[in-house]
Amino acid sequence: MRESPYVNTGNGPGTAIAVLVVGVMAIGIVFVVLGGALYLNEGTNERSLSTVPARAVVTLDGSAGR
Repeated sequence: MRESPYVNTGNGPGTAIAVLVVGVMAIGIVFVVLGGALYLNEGTNERSLSTVPARAVVTLDGSAGR
């Protein structure tokens, strides 16, 4: 008898979808970790906080500065 040329590896579309999902999740975790590290390591610039923004200035009569 002739054997079928089709080789059954046991991997179907469900396996392919699972591998893709795990890969996307791994990439997402890497981005979250790297983004969090960049955010937490960002130093505060004290010089930029020393001045009052123009929008925060209020005149004596209570109206915003114009």
